[in-house]
Amino acid sequence: MTEPTAADGERAFQGYAGQPAAAGGRALDPVNAPMIRHWCEAMGDTGPAYRGPGAVAPPAMLQVWTMAGLGAAGQSRSGPYEDLLAGLDAVGCTSVVATDCEQRYLRPLRVGERVLFDAVIESVSAAKRTALGTGHFVTTRTDLRAYDEARGQQPEEATPVATHRFRILKYRPGARDDQHPRPPGRAPGRRPRPVVNRDNAAFWEGVAAGELRFQQCDDCGTPRFPWLPGCNHCGSARWTARAAGGAGTVYSSVVVHHPLPAAFDRPYAVALVELAEGVRVVSNVVGIEPGEVRIGMPVRLSFERCDEELTLPLFRPDRPGDAVLLPELRVPVTRTLIVAGAIATRDFQDVHHDAELARAKGSPDIFMNILTSNGLVGRYVTDWVGPGAVLDGIAIRLGVPAYPGDELRFTGQLLTGGGQPTDDSGQMTVSVIGRTDRGNHVTATVTVTCTPTRAARGAGAARGARS
Repeated sequence: MTEPTAADGERAFQGYAGQPAAAGGRALDPVNAPMIRHWCEAMGDTGPAYRGPGAVAPPAMLQVWTMAGLGAAGQSRSGPYEDLLAGLDAVGCTSVVATDCEQRYLRPLRVGERVLFDAVIESVSAAKRTALGTGHFVTTRTDLRAYDEARGQQPEEATPVATHRFRILKYRPGARDDQHPRPPGRAPGRRPRPVVNRDNAAFWEGVAAGELRFQQCDDCGTPRFPWLPGCNHCGSARWTARAAGGAGTVYSSVVVHHPLPAAFDRPYAVALVELAEGVRVVSNVVGIEPGEVRIGMPVRLSFERCDEELTLPLFRPDRPGDAVLLPELRVPVTRTLIVAGAIATRDFQDVHHDAELARAKGSPDIFMNILTSNGLVGRYVTDWVGPGAVLDGIAIRLGVPAYPGDELRFTGQLLTGGGQPTDDSGQMTVSVIGRTDRGNHVTATVTVTCTPTRAARGAGAARGARS
């Protein structure tokens, strides 16, 4: 008999795609005011639509209604999904972390409604080497519907409410440090330091002054970048430093998924940007999902402070009109917030409330769960739009964990409407980044609809925050 190979195992895992992950799921509790209030208190969300007569549940709270109780009461996982997880455990992928969450909201959930749901395994990746260790990404899609149980409706009267795509990484813990030791002297989560010498010192002096400087030959006028001792056109050694205006176009780009180096939030977009002055610069494009960066995309220079010592010239999408930036929101990450968020979202994974068990699993401390990160992103955007804003969807991707003692700094940029706060449909798309000192904790794209009155309010807020 032929022994099964690793490739056989890979095919077996990927063969679960298309099979049910949950069948006949039923929320443990109907949508109710106490759970909504606890969630809002944990997130700091004061939206008026979530309290009082006629209250609806915050859309970003969606996943809460599908969570099993403590001790897995109400667990609705299917047999195939349990088999898949057990199979991954058997090959050493015993640790799990949520990485992505994408939700589309079709209508509000009202107090008294009961949520029903079914889920399917969309995909299982081949083994991937990540910063946490080697493992498999498992993506599920859940379709939720609800009926008004309080008013006597029956389950067969349930109507669609939302879709929810969720991705986890099942991985072998502890593999990272063994396979990819950190270079001596490099602090974790810090970008590599540039090597400054006499040839490029003026460039870094420019960065410190908030300028991206290139060289221009004093004899033939040819601009050049990167910095060189002589002109690559006429050979002259005489040059003058010029400051770029900041406008550029993506000449080429690539999305990096490789797990090293550890200081970068993966995936990230590396682009060759052609400046209006004619030189090309290798940099990152930020403020947009890496996969959305396109050749020919207009970009604009932006100086990003990476840590207390390093600032780098990066680029952001340059859309018609001024960039509309959301005011920064700072959220101290306390143990209380992490635990309160986990409880309010019915996430009883020990790594979110038990520091000793979290350390036993390789984490330095408890850390914020993805449902709380999702809730904070939703709150950030609806706070900016104003009362009555209706979330249409949130897609988030997690980066570095958020631990007690961190501070989350949320920033956002309006992506739609040609620099205006809304288009004709009243829907806006906002890019959000939640960052700690170690890097991006969460990147998100949020769609939200507002009435003309709310749009005007949003415009006023936007004008006050234009870059």
